[in-house]
Amino acid sequence: MLRKTIFIAMSAILLLTACGQPEEKTITMPERARLAEKIDPRMAKATNKFGLELTEKMINETKGENVIVSPVSIVQALSMTLNGAAGQTREQIAKTLHLEGLSVEMLNEEQQKLRELLLQPGPGIKLSMANSLWLQKGWPFQKDYLDRVKAAYDAQLNERKLDDPAVLKEMNKWVNKQTNGLIPTILDEPISEMTKLMLLNALYFDGTWKRPFEPDATIEDEFTKSDGKIQRIPFMNQGGSYEYDETDAYQSIRLPYGDGQMGMLIVLPSQHMDQKELTAKLLSDTEFWTKPFNSANGRLALPKFRVEGKRELIDTLSAMGMRLPFDPNQADFSELADNKLYISRILHKTVVDVSEQGTEAAAVTLIGMDAGSAPPSSSFEMKVNRPFLFAIQDLQSGMLLFVGLVETP
Repeated sequence: MLRKTIFIAMSAILLLTACGQPEEKTITMPERARLAEKIDPRMAKATNKFGLELTEKMINETKGENVIVSPVSIVQALSMTLNGAAGQTREQIAKTLHLEGLSVEMLNEEQQKLRELLLQPGPGIKLSMANSLWLQKGWPFQKDYLDRVKAAYDAQLNERKLDDPAVLKEMNKWVNKQTNGLIPTILDEPISEMTKLMLLNALYFDGTWKRPFEPDATIEDEFTKSDGKIQRIPFMNQGGSYEYDETDAYQSIRLPYGDGQMGMLIVLPSQHMDQKELTAKLLSDTEFWTKPFNSANGRLALPKFRVEGKRELIDTLSAMGMRLPFDPNQADFSELADNKLYISRILHKTVVDVSEQGTEAAAVTLIGMDAGSAPPSSSFEMKVNRPFLFAIQDLQSGMLLFVGLVETP
């Protein structure tokens, strides 16, 4: 049988900018909390668990490098892919995502509820999410599959001759528009004539700190990397009352965005701790990342930082148990099309940029398929001057939007 290629490109972009005024209030915090309560808590727990496991795997694979993962991006992308899978291929994707207990119908319903929540971010934050499928003209896709992803993910369907250079430009223009120019292109290389499908998801977020840092308080200081090398970088400084947690092993602080519906968690390992051991322990504790901390007064020195990442994920996901979808002889995507298909590439790109007014971040996920603690102290000093972990969270749903390790700001 002649093996064809299905190429699914998914981009998910999260943007938190440091400029602009907060958006007009469209939903109250209690109203948004009620929307969050409608989401099955298993969905948030599964997404977070998968994202934290993936982060740990990537950290172990890239020693001394920055690592950033967008769990929401990857899970939404793979959920749409799961809709086209069958048999053991579907089971492996679901198991890797910790979604074994959810039917496809329930998964789609929960993803739909998540979209509804994220599209109403509340005061001080602007967020949009868009999906599009780019279909090879004349290729026999399963209508039921297209109907499902269109209904549940509001996916825009575009039938094109995909190897036409004009289509690449059109797709990149769509990505550029949906990400407000933060990600100008999803692909730069020509689309192969074997490509039969490209699927894109864009998530855009624009917000500010609930309490911005004063630019005049930013001063240059030393940051010590894991290899012992020292670099001088700008540190933002601020004092006040924060959600704060401290043990012998780490200091942790949560900084809210908007009216507090979203926030950034920062975890600084203690100097005497084995960073690798502590990182593995914290990333295996899903509850740690979402539990509230007590309030404490103190002072924070946080680096201004911009980190980027670009990772191929097939080997990592295979090691996590998702092997069949990548096997040209055994993968079963018969719910997507009659022809034999398998995933040939998963690419995840990320950017995070933190400044006095807020955070700018982006993640791009590309999938290609071929055929064939102790109580906090009353006051504290926290100087984030060595490698640290962070997460960007929707605090009302408990969903982790970004998780990462910053080795070099």
